Amino acid sequence: MPEVALRGIHVELRPLRPSDARSLGAILRDRRVTRLLPPRVRHENGKQFVTRVLREQRESQWPAFVIRPIGSDEVIGQIRFIASSPTERSAEVGYWIRRAYWGQGFGTDALRLICRFGFGSMVLHRIEATVVTGNNRSRRALKRVGFREEGRRRRSALLSDRWADEWVFGLLRGEIRGA
Repeated sequence: MPEVALRGIHVELRPLRPSDARSLGAILRDRRVTRLLPPRVRHENGKQFVTRVLREQRESQWPAFVIRPIGSDEVIGQIRFIASSPTERSAEVGYWIRRAYWGQGFGTDALRLICRFGFGSMVLHRIEATVVTGNNRSRRALKRVGFREEGRRRRSALLSDRWADEWVFGLLRGEIRGA
C-alpha cells in the first residue's frame, strides 16, 4: 500500500485511516449520495464503513483511499479497488463523493489517479466499474477517463425498493485519457 498521497490536477488521494470515519459518515448521511450505492454501504455509518474497508484491505492488500481537494485536508469522498482477480491482473473500482463537489472534475481526477496507480504500481491489465442506471455523472466521468461501456446487467442492483440495471465499464492498460 502506498504511504504517500497520489496527486492529480484537482485532488489528492491518500490512504484511508480510522480517523476518516467522521468525515465519510457525514457524506454517507446524504441520501442523494447513497441512493445509487449498494445496500450494504447505504446502511453503514462512517465508522462501520471505515472498519469494514480497512479489514477488507488488510485481507486483500488492495488499497483504499480518501479523496481530498489539492491544498485541503477536507475529505470529500473515497475511492478503492473493491474486487479483484490477482491471477488475471484485474480489479473493480468503486467510489463516491460529497454532493457539493459533483460536476467539478474531482471524481474524474480521482478515477484517473487510481487507474494510473493500478496499471503502474499494481501492474493491472484491466480495471472495471459498474454504474447503476440513472447515475449519469459517474458514467460521464468513466468515459472521460477512457472506460468503455461493455454491457448491461439486467436488474442486478437492489436499490431501496426496486431492482435496477447496471452498466459495466472496462479500461485496459494504455487506454487512460486526459491529463
